Amino acid sequence: MKIWLDFINTPQVSFFIPFIREFEKDNHQVFITCRDSGNTVDLLKINGLNFQIVGDKVRKGTFNKILYFPVRLYKLFKFVKGVQPDVAASQSSFYQPFISWLLSVPCVYTNDNEHAKGNLIAFPFATKVVLPEVMQSKNFTKKWPLLKKLSFYPSVKEAIYLSQIKDRKTYADSSKKVIYFRPEPWSAQYYKGPVNFFDDAILKLSNDYSIIILPRDGNQKEYYKQPKFKSLQVAEKALSLNEITMNCLIFIGAGGSMTRELAVLGFPVISIYQAELLEVDKYLINKGLILMNPKVSFEDIKNFIDINSSIERENKTLNEGFESYSLIKNLILTLKK
Repeated sequence: MKIWLDFINTPQVSFFIPFIREFEKDNHQVFITCRDSGNTVDLLKINGLNFQIVGDKVRKGTFNKILYFPVRLYKLFKFVKGVQPDVAASQSSFYQPFISWLLSVPCVYTNDNEHAKGNLIAFPFATKVVLPEVMQSKNFTKKWPLLKKLSFYPSVKEAIYLSQIKDRKTYADSSKKVIYFRPEPWSAQYYKGPVNFFDDAILKLSNDYSIIILPRDGNQKEYYKQPKFKSLQVAEKALSLNEITMNCLIFIGAGGSMTRELAVLGFPVISIYQAELLEVDKYLINKGLILMNPKVSFEDIKNFIDINSSIERENKTLNEGFESYSLIKNLILTLKK
C-alpha cells in the first residue's frame, strides 16, 4: 500500500517516525511531502528519510500565511496527483485533507490543538479525525458531520511515539548541569502572548548552569546569538530527543510538543507559556508532570531543581501511548477498506 504523509511543522516528524519504520518493515511504500518550516527538514534528514519539499518558506504575518495557503495547495495537488497514494495521514497538516478529498484518497487527520484555525478546513474533508480524549468535552466534537468520523485516543500525542522508543531515559540526573530552554512560538498563528520576556531570567541562570537554547527557527537562532547572550549556547541544528535527555537537568519551555515530550518522559519541566492553554497541557499539569509558572523566579527554579532532580517517576501517561499507537496505526492501514 502507498501511504502519503505531509509535514508542515517539526513535531509532526517525531510523531510519525515509529509509524514510518513499521510501515516500511511491513513493505508499505511511504512517501513524504513537507513544508520547510521550523526544524522540519533538519529532523527529516537526521532520521534518514526521503522527502519532497512542496512550497516555499512562509514569511511572518497573517497576510503572508493566508496568501501562501492556496499556493501550496495548488503545488501539493499537482505533486500528489502524480504519486497516486492509496491512503493519507497527517498530524495537523491542514492542507492534506482537502487535497486528499480532491483526489478521492481516504485520509486520517489527527490534531491536539483545539485553537488551530486550520482545523476548520481539515475537519470537513478528512475521512477520519482522531483527537486526544481530553478534547471530548469541547462542543465542536459533538457537532455533525465531525461526530460520525471522530475517534479519541488516551493520553497525549507525545506519549504515542515515545512509547515506541526502546531504552528511553525517563528521569533527570542531578550530576548534570544543563538546562534546556525552548522559547515561545513567535510566529505561530495560535500564540498571542508576549515574546522575549524570559531573557533576564535565563541570563541569570547562566551564571550557575550551562544553558542551551533550542530555537524554533532561524529568526530565534539569530536573536540569541546577539552579544548580550554570549553566556548561552544556541543549538546550531535540531537536536534529537536522545541528545537532549542525555544531559538534561531540567527543561524550561514556552509551550509546544518538546515541553510535553520531556514531561511525558518524566523529566522536571517548567512551562512559562503565556497564552491560552491547550487541553493536553492542562492534562499534564493536572497530573503533576509540568509546573506551570510564567513568572517563575531564579529562586523558584533553584528550589525546583533541588526537589525534582534524580527522581524516576512511574508514568501511566507514557504507558497509555501504546494503546493510542495501535489505534491510529490500525485506522491508517484499514482506511482503504
